[in-house]
Amino acid sequence: MSDLMVEAEDVAYRYPFAEVPALEGLTFRLRKGEAMLITGASGCGKSTLLRLLNGLIPNHYKGTLTGALTVAGETCPVPMETLAKRIGTVLQNPDEQFFATTVEEEVALTLEWQCRPREEIRRRVDGALRVLDLTDLARRSVFTLSSGEKQKATLAAVLAAEADLVVMDEPTANLSPEATDELARLILRLKAHGVTLVIVDHRLYWLRGVLDRLLVLDRGHAVFNAERMPGGEDLLDVLAAQPRVADWGLRRVNVARPDLPPCDTFGAPAVEIRGLVFRHSKKTRLIYDGFSARIPRGTITAIVGANGAGKTTLARLLCGLAKPQSGEILYEGRALRRRDIRERAAFVMQQMDIQLFMRTVREELLFSAPRAVPRADREAEADRLLALFGLAHLAERHPQSLSGGEKQRLVVACALMKRPTLLILDEPTSGLDGRNMRVIAAQLAQFALDGGAALLITHDLELLELVAQCQLRIVEPKRKDPEP
Repeated sequence: MSDLMVEAEDVAYRYPFAEVPALEGLTFRLRKGEAMLITGASGCGKSTLLRLLNGLIPNHYKGTLTGALTVAGETCPVPMETLAKRIGTVLQNPDEQFFATTVEEEVALTLEWQCRPREEIRRRVDGALRVLDLTDLARRSVFTLSSGEKQKATLAAVLAAEADLVVMDEPTANLSPEATDELARLILRLKAHGVTLVIVDHRLYWLRGVLDRLLVLDRGHAVFNAERMPGGEDLLDVLAAQPRVADWGLRRVNVARPDLPPCDTFGAPAVEIRGLVFRHSKKTRLIYDGFSARIPRGTITAIVGANGAGKTTLARLLCGLAKPQSGEILYEGRALRRRDIRERAAFVMQQMDIQLFMRTVREELLFSAPRAVPRADREAEADRLLALFGLAHLAERHPQSLSGGEKQRLVVACALMKRPTLLILDEPTSGLDGRNMRVIAAQLAQFALDGGAALLITHDLELLELVAQCQLRIVEPKRKDPEP
């Protein structure tokens, strides 16, 4: 029996009504128990290739597929229900694949659909939760999890299903550096048990020592296709030595974790937090219990802490989207009403879609500008930002028709258009290639140079290394019983 899990021969695919193929001339092989990374600039065809492997193409996305593709021993096209029994998928946005309401129900769902015995389901679910350190969250609602916890819950569901082939789309986008390191170790354990993995990611450094094959795409073509030989050089080092690696818009293969000083050692605060107390409801744990901090003006401050520590919650409090039970938040020495805070702060959320609601990209930018700014100045600034973020050719497109990376650049541009006192960005580069990550880093640096205060919630070590100047560490308060 062949040990080939994926075999592609001259594969090409064109979406319906598209002028050019999304993929063309792809040839590669992946054996059982191997891990392959697919990377490349935004729009190069990475997600399209994942859809081919998990059967969404051509079962859901129609279009034209040519060439020969075999996945898990099945020659494509294959019905979704056949592939689903052997292939697990982890999407970049976990919310898109949740069907149950609690963590353990979500992890058990696939097994229940397969009518597995109750004892087997319990054993597999407990094992997957234990591997990903989710046992304490088993009965938590998936809607109350942090982004990193949601990512781990989707991974647990795939582990419990014991898929032969696992495809992952940006699996580290919401994971802390510690959780990312643990994911790399988990992949090595899965490989040892014969599981085959295909990983799409812009971040490269965490896969050192993990990869057996590396595929770089550029406009749908494979421009780098390498297999690691036994005892050979690590594929990331082979990639870094390629003369055109910068042209492909890739991230760096070596990234150091920056050692940042605490933010209270810097200058005058733009925002000051005093005695903050907050919990989502009387039945939930305290997120903040007397928390105080100073966010300095003219500085990029990284908010650091474990998944679930309350980083995004702090962002919502700082921009007036949530109200603390007690304590105060001062903007330049003044306590403001929540309505006024929303005028002084800009928040770039992880869920980009809920921040885009105008008819065109250009209208989205113009709507974000302060009303006091003259119309001509607003239009000139919109044109500047459209060009700067590579969106000028999309100015008349509907924002919801953009790709994920394009939406990400647009919401950052809209936040800058607002001219805020405090700019908060929650994982602003999670789906961005190296080129666009560096564009956003440069604009953050300029914002701080102009006197703005920026808060950066990110696990992107490369972005932190480029722009962060100090850190605000969030530590969970000691657990207390909820109020009766």
